[in-house]
Amino acid sequence: MDSARYKVLVAAVFVYCLWVIQGYSELLEFDREQVLSGEIWRIWTAHLVHTNSSHFTLNLAAAIIIYFSFFTRIKLDELLMYGFVFSGLISVTLLGFYPSLDWYNGLSGLLHALVAYFSVRLARAEDKLLWAGLVIVWLKVLIEAIRAHSGHETLVGAMTVITDAHLIGAFFGTVTAFICMAHWRMTSNRCARHR
Repeated sequence: MDSARYKVLVAAVFVYCLWVIQGYSELLEFDREQVLSGEIWRIWTAHLVHTNSSHFTLNLAAAIIIYFSFFTRIKLDELLMYGFVFSGLISVTLLGFYPSLDWYNGLSGLLHALVAYFSVRLARAEDKLLWAGLVIVWLKVLIEAIRAHSGHETLVGAMTVITDAHLIGAFFGTVTAFICMAHWRMTSNRCARHR
């Protein structure tokens, strides 16, 4: 199968699977009480379900745009691995640092993490223009933080967006990218010295 068809197939399977599991929100969303009582799968699955059709449509559209903009340059197994790691980090942070947060769901926090991480990663390896992805994510997060601090809520349908998940995602994506960059730089310097 050629590369373009494969990418479209991956996107179609993702959209279908995401659409199917929306009917199981109550079983899959981040629910503090349920997570603390042992339903730890919710730490990861919360990022795949949404509150309503507006929330789902907005996150799905963002995911597809981001995927075809630059995630197609990433191997699927690597994208899945970082998705697993970042969704876990975001949920555990919400669990530990936001004790008044009873529930959470949605893909947007994870998308912020992935865009931040892969913007740095791809800009380092390929195209310096991709640094713009990191700048855009952080500008968006800072604008949301300023608006939230001044009392404005961001709404999707009738739901208030938990913009802290966007900030947490952007933070973990950025920090992980720079840690990886430092590691790659040290490794390549060691290899160069041993030649």
